[in-house]
Amino acid sequence: MESRILLTMAADLGIYRYENESETQYCNRVLYSAMASWIKASALDRLVTSVQTDNTGVSRRHILDKCTSILSEMLKRFPESKRWFETESVEENPIAILLSRLIRHGDLLHVGFETNLILAGSSQMPLLDSLECRKGAVLIPEMYYSGVAMLQKTQRNKLYKPEVVTDVVTWFEDYVRSAWWKEAGIDGNIQYFNAYKRARNNYSCWQLERPEPVNDLWLVRRNISRDWSEYFLLREEDCLYTHQIDPFLQKIGEHRRFMIVMRHMAENEVPVQIYHYTDHILVKLRIHLPQKESSLLETYAWPHNTFKDKLEWDMDEDVWRYIKPHLYGLRLELTDERKYHG
Repeated sequence: MESRILLTMAADLGIYRYENESETQYCNRVLYSAMASWIKASALDRLVTSVQTDNTGVSRRHILDKCTSILSEMLKRFPESKRWFETESVEENPIAILLSRLIRHGDLLHVGFETNLILAGSSQMPLLDSLECRKGAVLIPEMYYSGVAMLQKTQRNKLYKPEVVTDVVTWFEDYVRSAWWKEAGIDGNIQYFNAYKRARNNYSCWQLERPEPVNDLWLVRRNISRDWSEYFLLREEDCLYTHQIDPFLQKIGEHRRFMIVMRHMAENEVPVQIYHYTDHILVKLRIHLPQKESSLLETYAWPHNTFKDKLEWDMDEDVWRYIKPHLYGLRLELTDERKYHG
């Protein structure tokens, strides 16, 4: 019976099992996209006693409670996927995380005083000359889910123009030119980012000693608390000048963009492994990306190892064609490996 349920859900979602994929991993992907679909459907709920004609949406709590119960029932039927969805805290609740991804994607919108959520109006957005993304719908027969997004293959559109991707070096140079510098040192316990250190990740590049600068600049951080640090750019002329990176930019992961671009400028790019299978792509990152690029993976791809995995992602070739230019724009070192017989 469980096998029939899985196959029915997969057919509705347009998801097929990869050739080299275990049944458990296939089940994980189906449940992941199915829960995104149920969350969108829950945003259409109405109280039986409601007589309002305006769409006031439903509360976030209603969606969380309802879909958490649905996921719990699904995991009873598919216990092999329970570990994949396990989280360590209430804040990491899978439904809450999926909900935030759907909001960032624009499938769900805030309404009223941002206390309620509604399903967005139906719209289509071209990703490639032969691939579109549909927002504001739950299930459409001719479309398929990839991650939390609903996609549709289309006839080749000769008028399609690819999205312009900003090169991270251009971004960095513009940022430094417009930065507000002040004459001051940085007190306290600070660490320097060594862009020249040969490391597969960025965490290992932080050190107490001042390294060689990159274009006469250093990226430094100062610990404020266990979970928060302040980030600065530092340059030295006749004295030290600092520029504090806005905490909001840090909140959306832009401090990671500084690390990535400085490693590129130091000719020490961050490596990313791309595995090409016969029917899908596996992307293996070594670092966490800025929110803008990370959101593309969170929207259009499936986490590989666990629900919380932000470093390894599965997707089909079309989705990879869309995401790839954005990773190139970060000047990451993409290494391709063919695994057709994997």
